[in-house]
Amino acid sequence: MKKREYIEKLENLIVNRVSFHAPIVRDKEVDYSLLKALNIEIKYPIFVYKKPLDKVFFQAFLRAKKRCDFNLILTAKPLISYKQISQMKDTHIFLEEEIGSNLFNILNTLNINYSSTLNFNLKRTEEYFRLNNQDINFDFVPFYNNKKLMFNGVIGQVKQFLLNGKNYTLELVNTRDCQNEIDFELNIPLPQGYYIFKKSFDHIEINNLTTKEKFYFNYFVKDAKVEFSCIEGIESCSFACINMKGKLWLKGRQKKSIFFNLGQERFNLISQKDISTFFDESQREMFEIFNVRALSKDGLFDDKFNNALPKKIWDSWNRFSYDQVSEEKWLEMRGRLIKDTDVGVEINEKDIPLKEVKIFKNGIWKRIFVMYGDSRYLFAGKIKYYNFTILTKEIFDKNNEIYLSFAS
Repeated sequence: MKKREYIEKLENLIVNRVSFHAPIVRDKEVDYSLLKALNIEIKYPIFVYKKPLDKVFFQAFLRAKKRCDFNLILTAKPLISYKQISQMKDTHIFLEEEIGSNLFNILNTLNINYSSTLNFNLKRTEEYFRLNNQDINFDFVPFYNNKKLMFNGVIGQVKQFLLNGKNYTLELVNTRDCQNEIDFELNIPLPQGYYIFKKSFDHIEINNLTTKEKFYFNYFVKDAKVEFSCIEGIESCSFACINMKGKLWLKGRQKKSIFFNLGQERFNLISQKDISTFFDESQREMFEIFNVRALSKDGLFDDKFNNALPKKIWDSWNRFSYDQVSEEKWLEMRGRLIKDTDVGVEINEKDIPLKEVKIFKNGIWKRIFVMYGDSRYLFAGKIKYYNFTILTKEIFDKNNEIYLSFAS
């Protein structure tokens, strides 16, 4: 990289830090009178630079100060002349070995150039899951992302679903008699904000300084080497991610299950049985939200209601967002299919030319077959109710298949 390009890059990093610096989090009041007495402009951010200022960083700071206002505090003896430094407005030299403890604590409290992480190895900012350096291109199966694959004799399945946050599961089977290995990498961008990370052996505690929310990246990886990289920027940045790399070893014919979770609770799942139960619960909760499916003579309506809109809504939740337009449209279409009343559920017999409606009740899908003929009745459990088409709770509880006939 040429010197000019390097200075421009440093300039942009400094400007970004000043423009998007994290909110100051402190437990005690700051003595602003001391700062005013030292001619430090308290309405501007304080950028503490602790290394000897050289010609390259001098040029970068000089250019940055032409774009934004901030206090530059130098705490190490500069490598350039004081005359050059005087060209920069709101720049002060307080050598660390000479500074008083009161001013030292104030500057550390207000410093926007704080260090937020040690390991930085971020290459890409989008969400992805990789096996053996190959990106997994998921298929959406309502309501989760799924991919089955095979690498060097290892059969694998990756699932990504939502419950208590974002979850990934990796199931591996070594089809060979000898030991086998596979590399993985998981990258999850976080909502925009500033963060403090605390790493433990099975989780990372994540504190968002902007919203003051706390959440966790939970993982259970046995017999794996793991590296982390957490955040981007000169010291920290408003765009952060969790990035996890590892190598898994499988003995001959061994099966292994791995679980990852990004959510507001600290927990882990170890056994395949617990992972499967947790996945089933995620699907049940999604079916309770999208609890109606339709089969009609209008294929475009069916595809939009059953597939396109739910996928758009789920994808937005998966990105820590929501699609209000799609959610309202899906609810409007649901209202054209069924109506919830105090007595039970009524099927709309006129608006949509229905063949079948499926409703998720009591943990399973109930099928309602719709016909149009000369008479009006409901048939369920070998009982025919003439001139009655309301699906009561009792009828739902006792029957999984119900037949409705509307007079055409």
